[in-house]
Amino acid sequence: MENKILEGIRIVEFGWAVVGPLTTSWAGGYGAEVIKIESKTRPDIIRTMTPYKDDKAGLNNSLFFGRENANKMSLALNLKRPEGIDTAKRLVAKSDIVLESYTAGVMEKSGLGYKALKKVKPDLIMLSSCMYGQTGALRSMPGYGVPLTAISGLTYVCGWPDRPPTGPYGSYTDYLVPRLNLLALVSALDYRRRTGRGIYLDAAQLESSVQFMAPVLLDYTVNRRISGRTGNNSDLAAPHGVYPCKGKDRWCAITVFHEDEWQGFCKVLGNPAWTQKKEFSSLEKRKENEVELNRLVGEWTKDKEARWVMEHLQQAGVAAGVANDGKDLGEDPQLKVDRYYRRMEHPRMGPVDYAPHSIEFSKAPQELTRSPLLGEHTEFVAKRIIGLTDDEFEAYRAQGVFE
Repeated sequence: MENKILEGIRIVEFGWAVVGPLTTSWAGGYGAEVIKIESKTRPDIIRTMTPYKDDKAGLNNSLFFGRENANKMSLALNLKRPEGIDTAKRLVAKSDIVLESYTAGVMEKSGLGYKALKKVKPDLIMLSSCMYGQTGALRSMPGYGVPLTAISGLTYVCGWPDRPPTGPYGSYTDYLVPRLNLLALVSALDYRRRTGRGIYLDAAQLESSVQFMAPVLLDYTVNRRISGRTGNNSDLAAPHGVYPCKGKDRWCAITVFHEDEWQGFCKVLGNPAWTQKKEFSSLEKRKENEVELNRLVGEWTKDKEARWVMEHLQQAGVAAGVANDGKDLGEDPQLKVDRYYRRMEHPRMGPVDYAPHSIEFSKAPQELTRSPLLGEHTEFVAKRIIGLTDDEFEAYRAQGVFE
């Protein structure tokens, strides 16, 4: 069996919502042993979020939670009790990494800040991932991906020029930030390997998200120009849009940059007379007459299957793609070839499709395990990893330390 990239690395996760849990889930896929700390009185919030299996609410029935929490164990631990804090420290002492995604200051108030944990694990790597980071006037403001997507500038540039911002779908930044977090953790492990020292990483989600707005930042810095909403338009392509296809709410995106692509596009259409008009003879002309161009393209696509449009244009060298809905994604042939979905049996939800990190290494393929029930591994972690005796475990459980 191939060695896993993060084999032998233990991560303690004090995670919440998506960014922290998804970071450790991906690390688990690469071989890290991840232990998630939560409790019945304060479960991870996305355990309470839809979609639920069979639409039945329950802390162990959220497909959303399952999707973001594969590859880890769950330790039910009451951090409001001093014994819970002590138990957490004993676990950290036997681990390599602590990741927390609470609001700034929460870990310190609980006695689990970096300085306190470093005393029990001198070479500890710790990453804190909250919206604004651990410093500044807004450090203690809680928040989630939807407002962060707006604050980072992404929402402002999404939508139509004459309408309010629409923003990208959902908590978009929740799926950007974990990629940088994972890279930071791997870099920290390399730093520790070279120096023997641990490190604290203040991974502000805002700063990570703004990286994806670099063109907008550069445009303002250099030209003092504020980029706005352009709908589906692009200054570099025409046609460039999402066009209606046969069926209810079916669409196909089409992009034509260069003249050879335009010729391929016209060939697929059968070279109708309108494509030979001088109004469409160059990219500059097509941009000048883009409203009419989009109307004509939409007239051609509207009675054709979206996949037919995509496949025929792609064969002609034109960038095109079906606007996939959830059913399309579940049945996408390319995702099936790539084994993007890994189906596993969950004790409460039955068969569940999980997805690994998008980067796969041929010599160290990811291995996935299903998401845990709340507190499912409490006894195992307490006795086999932390080292509590049977008597200690039963006493703590009676006191409500494990809940």
